[in-house]
Amino acid sequence: MKPVAISAVLDWIKSEGVVLRVAPSTEITGFASVDLAGPGDASFWLGDTVKSATNANGFASSLLDSVRIGLLFVPCSIMPEVESAVASGKEFAPGVSCIVPVENPYHAMVQFLEKFASGSFAGCDSAGSLAGSGCAGDDSAGAPFIAPSARVHASAVVEGCVGENAVVGPGCVVMRGATLGANCVLEANVTVYPNVVVGDGCVFQAGAVIGSRGFGFYEYEGQRRPVPHLAGVRIGRGCSFGANSVVAAGFLSPTTIGDNCHFDSFVQVAHNCRLGNNIFMASQSGLAGSVTVEDDVELAGGAQVANHLTLGKGCRIAAKAGVTKSIPAGLTVSGFPAEEITVWRRSMVRLRQMGKK
Repeated sequence: MKPVAISAVLDWIKSEGVVLRVAPSTEITGFASVDLAGPGDASFWLGDTVKSATNANGFASSLLDSVRIGLLFVPCSIMPEVESAVASGKEFAPGVSCIVPVENPYHAMVQFLEKFASGSFAGCDSAGSLAGSGCAGDDSAGAPFIAPSARVHASAVVEGCVGENAVVGPGCVVMRGATLGANCVLEANVTVYPNVVVGDGCVFQAGAVIGSRGFGFYEYEGQRRPVPHLAGVRIGRGCSFGANSVVAAGFLSPTTIGDNCHFDSFVQVAHNCRLGNNIFMASQSGLAGSVTVEDDVELAGGAQVANHLTLGKGCRIAAKAGVTKSIPAGLTVSGFPAEEITVWRRSMVRLRQMGKK
């Protein structure tokens, strides 16, 4: 996103509440979740809540003691906590340049994104290098770049950056602000949205969609409103995506996929998911939003995982299993709700025995 002076943000907010802290020289250049935000980022905090593995319930206030954030929307209800900190001689969130109490921090963050970051993406310069390291790139960049050795079909549309020896097949679209690494292959009718960065040697079969808006909504004033997913997708090296697979963009931080991950046809990876390395997902398996998948995990066909869960390193999800709670490392589960597979097998045998009586 284009740099925004903090004074312009405060003029836009026009809040009648108390602004706890303002550093006039602060410029906001991007956005991220609290745990990943930097000195130039905007973020929000919902108040002191119980922290889960994927921060499904928000972040604890102890995290605010160590972060460095440019702009932070906080709930008005924290004022007693702030006063208590001051009374004990401590500074509340000392690394935050500007703290703005609002009635609904989540809604304020959404409004901020719609006002200042709706055109954000990670662009590339005239040499094909990725511009900007945050989830929102420099709007002055993003000019199309196709490496001399890349092959682009005449029917494809390339507005982003395509690396050396990459292949963009018929009907494919690489939108402005998307970046494909060297030796990537887009077979046919593949769509790559803005702010998607793909590592070297990735293959996308026909109909794959990378970086589309996630299926996320929040309630405000009695209405369900769509969440803007502007943070894009980051994909490592040597990954493959089957026909008609979808990877949705993240909200404040990118949806991330590590190296050597392989996805069959009709696989869904929802917004804000964080995937490690060497992950395999068979056809019609899916991850809901904000799922963390550690290295070496396998999902068989049709397996589904509920949101805000963690799949531990090396665990396996059997076909058509429905995962409703986090799975420890190395465990194999099956059934719905998913449980350790030997327990599930015994349960099925007992049910069949009961059915024959």
